[in-house]
Amino acid sequence: MTRQPDFSTVTRQGRAPAWDTLALLLGGLVLAVAVGGAWRARGEARLAGDRLAGVRREADAAAVRLRALEARARGEAVGLLPAAEALPAQVVAGLASVLPGDARLERLSIDYARGGTLEMHVVARDAAAWDRLIAQLERSPEFREVAPGPETRDAEVRSVIRARWAGRAR
Repeated sequence: MTRQPDFSTVTRQGRAPAWDTLALLLGGLVLAVAVGGAWRARGEARLAGDRLAGVRREADAAAVRLRALEARARGEAVGLLPAAEALPAQVVAGLASVLPGDARLERLSIDYARGGTLEMHVVARDAAAWDRLIAQLERSPEFREVAPGPETRDAEVRSVIRARWAGRAR
């Protein structure tokens, strides 16, 4: 009796067919291209998000300036009140008139108990914008005792400025 070989236990010897190797290489290439595309898309999305945030900040600053100009056009802010009676809208309108286009007001605190003391959290696009903001605040008759606080200078200049609201005579 002759024995038949048991094919279930015989291992395959030799190299994989050329098609298998080619498919494996092609799959690796496709994976590398997909990873590279995803990496580029992630970077582009981050840049687009940064640009969008910048545009939103500029739009917010422009809206504040527009409201101040509209109030002045209606004659609401012609005669500003003394510091203790100043309305927040009048203080904001005064700030909008001296705020350069490349600087923005992030937060404003008005302390009426201290004679109209202002604490302004500001961000300027660069050091030149920061210098213009300080110079315009100091020249303005509406603000007195302008005192810049500590600054952080990365790509932007962030700081707190303290001043006293003087308003304008009627």
